[in-house]
Amino acid sequence: MVRVERKTKEVEVVVKLSLEGGEIAIDTGIGFLDHMLTSLAFHSGIGLEVKARGDLHVDEHHTVEDVAIALGRAFRKAIEGKKISRFGSAIVPMDESVAICGVDVSGRGYFVLEGEFGDARIRGENVLHFLDTFCRNSGVNVYLQVKGRNEHHKIESAFKALALALRQALREAEDVRSTKGALD
Repeated sequence: MVRVERKTKEVEVVVKLSLEGGEIAIDTGIGFLDHMLTSLAFHSGIGLEVKARGDLHVDEHHTVEDVAIALGRAFRKAIEGKKISRFGSAIVPMDESVAICGVDVSGRGYFVLEGEFGDARIRGENVLHFLDTFCRNSGVNVYLQVKGRNEHHKIESAFKALALALRQALREAEDVRSTKGALD
């Protein structure tokens, strides 16, 4: 179990993460973000506890950002030194929407989105910001494509596709999955 704390003038976040699974308990003060993080943890098989208190009276942006930073750092810390499969991909349909996700857990975080997120109980720009910030802090390279009409379905299928791709990429491997002999 990895624990990461982040405290700023705007937000306090504690993240506990276990790649081996475990409890899932999410409380960010943003119901839709809690729902997405619960889906991410459940479908990836990761144990995840997140407790955040932020300046939601101002906006959701700071809380979303700081949770992504802390989660990304916890993920990076948890995979450090592990021999993993590295690559994963998934396609997740949800009613009229679909998300296609490919990941490379390489230590070089980068995020690419084809499609767009509109508002769905959290502003679409903050969903995009969350995913980008998570990638940069975790070292995970994510390519994500989303299509559909219902914003809730697009976002939820995206988080589930990311989760399933991560589950695949985190499988144990016999050696480092790089011709260089090292990740990042």
